Amino acid sequence: MSMQSESVLSMASTMPDEPSLLDIADHVLNTGVVLQGSIVISLAGVDLVYLGLSAVLTSVETAMKIIAADEKRK
Repeated sequence: MSMQSESVLSMASTMPDEPSLLDIADHVLNTGVVLQGSIVISLAGVDLVYLGLSAVLTSVETAMKIIAADEKRK
């Protein structure tokens, strides 16, 4: 084995395990995420426009489980 390939192998073994984008997407869809934000556009201290955003990102299966659990509690 050459010196370069040995250094690449040693660097790969010392790097921490980082989750891939697929792992992150899977976790988000299995647990769900709520995104909220707002923007206010004002002129001379007078609020002219208010924009609000609320979004839920989850899988249909997870949403159905949550709905079923809420109905059982009622």
